[in-house]
Amino acid sequence: MSERPGVLDGVRVLDLSRWIAGEYATKLFGDFGAQVIKVEKPGEGSHTRRWGPFPGDRPDPERSALFLHLNTNKRSIALDLTDPADREVLLQLVSGADAVVESFRPGALERLDLGPEVLLRQNPRLVITRISAFGQTGPRAGHEATGIVLQATGGPMNATGGAGRPPQRKPGNLEHYTIGRTAGEATMAGLFAARRNGSGSVIDVSGQEVLLSGADRRASYLMSHAFSGWIPPRGVRSAHRFGTTFTGPFPAADGYVMLYVTTKDFWNRLVRLVGGDDEAFLAKYLDREALGEDWDEFDAHVRGWFAPRGKIEIMERGEAARIPITALLEVPEVLAHPHFRERGAFVRADHPVAGALEYTGAPWRMAGGFALLRTAPLLNGDGADIRAELAAGSPPPTRWRLSTSQPLANCDER
Repeated sequence: MSERPGVLDGVRVLDLSRWIAGEYATKLFGDFGAQVIKVEKPGEGSHTRRWGPFPGDRPDPERSALFLHLNTNKRSIALDLTDPADREVLLQLVSGADAVVESFRPGALERLDLGPEVLLRQNPRLVITRISAFGQTGPRAGHEATGIVLQATGGPMNATGGAGRPPQRKPGNLEHYTIGRTAGEATMAGLFAARRNGSGSVIDVSGQEVLLSGADRRASYLMSHAFSGWIPPRGVRSAHRFGTTFTGPFPAADGYVMLYVTTKDFWNRLVRLVGGDDEAFLAKYLDREALGEDWDEFDAHVRGWFAPRGKIEIMERGEAARIPITALLEVPEVLAHPHFRERGAFVRADHPVAGALEYTGAPWRMAGGFALLRTAPLLNGDGADIRAELAAGSPPPTRWRLSTSQPLANCDER
């Protein structure tokens, strides 16, 4: 573990969230040097502590893989926000914080007398990022939503799945990570604003609206419909692929490869690769722009060529022919891959309960960037220390700097 300061050294963030989006947003800050304190419910902790997988499939709040992943470089204090004494502790923490990230249902903090007006009165420079399913206002503001609801109402499912079949949900809590990444970006923007004008802000992050405006086709689909009335279909001829001729996953001898042919050049190279010396096949399929009734025949030929070959061989032959084909790696293959190993993409660390762990490392590389300073905290594992620091009168927070080598004044002169 590294002890060097990160680019966000001096930033103080309070994580009041209890699910993936908020925890991922604050993880990004912690992993790049910010001081992040996770406020958890006494005796229960974050919801992610109860979400597996767990070793041996035995639930344990200190061994949840999801929690261990999302909460690196954070400290934990348990506070009962219905208790006046614990609310006062939170307000003390707010006084020295740069940002608060929360994901309560809209109105919950206000009912606890901890709404934005109270927090900003305590710290006028505070950035408050509020994550909810549908936003802090509007007719659905008080509604909760699971991931599948957000995907259904936010647009991703409309573009996912086979043509003529029901929509499908994207797996792996992808929507929550997308919302969390956006919330992190919004919080950073709030910090820039606070640093320039000296006043804080309240940021309303609606999960549904994040998905509506996301990079994965939804925004362009909505604009296309508003402009022309066109509703794009799902499936292999889905509009996001535009000129795609032939694409999808194909079985190999030891797994799958993904083929993505998007141009006439790619198409002709694929025909030559799988056609070999078959002059009749080459004559029939070279320079074809649409397969029509020959689709099944061509698909069967490609599958027959892929089936007896290993996925890495197929990928390498595709690369040599300049065709976009990639092997789909399974998790153990990713962990063992020499490219990732040589670049140090995984970081080993010891957790006091979960034992030896291997984390994914830097999402991008830069001087003073990602560093794993500590594994995810135990529930209230830092509570006594944090309370002692507050009682002793902890020093005022170091003001945020953009990098360890660039003074603040240089940025303000622009």
